[in-house]
Amino acid sequence: MIVEMFVLALACAVRPTSLAAVYALVSHDARRRLMWAYVIAGLAFTVGFGAIVVGLTHGIHMHSGSSKTKAIADLVGGIVALGFGVGLATGRISRRRTDDAPQTDGRMKAALDRRLTLRTAALAGPATHIPGLFYLIALNVIVAHNARVPRGTLAVVTYNAVWFALPILALVICIMNPAAARDAVGSVEKWAREHSRALLLCVSFIVGAALVVRGALAL
Repeated sequence: MIVEMFVLALACAVRPTSLAAVYALVSHDARRRLMWAYVIAGLAFTVGFGAIVVGLTHGIHMHSGSSKTKAIADLVGGIVALGFGVGLATGRISRRRTDDAPQTDGRMKAALDRRLTLRTAALAGPATHIPGLFYLIALNVIVAHNARVPRGTLAVVTYNAVWFALPILALVICIMNPAAARDAVGSVEKWAREHSRALLLCVSFIVGAALVVRGALAL
């Protein structure tokens, strides 16, 4: 997986909405079962979405893997990322919403606060990991740089493994040291709330510039 995709996945990993949901889950007495449901359902949704995109786009004659296709995909992804960064920096994209995806549905938040069950935890996994701009940029690059579906699918799985790194880590902590899970997730969530906008700005401009330069040089 290229460096830019890894950085995009890491930025998505500290998405405030998902961290808030994980914090609610690890605060519950049944934290282990709830986190299993959250991680499995969320990964199934995001990996499935990515695999469908890779499969469908490879069914169209796109010359995936060619140098020209790679260059165009890098340029498009870079320009979109830079545009997002400019919009966020200028305030055209609301400063109160530093997430790269739609905010969690209010009913889901209310359900998590009110009553936690395996069903609500499973629903929260996909609901807090709705594919956002960074994932779409990554998929664009994955499709262009991988001429074969298996390699593209492997790249999707790898991206999502990084994206879900914090929920997976929280699950591991719940298994090994349940009492420490809430404090660990709470610390990360607090940091994300305070720095998410700055993080998105850095990722948008750095990744965007890198993709544009690489794409331009490859043309």
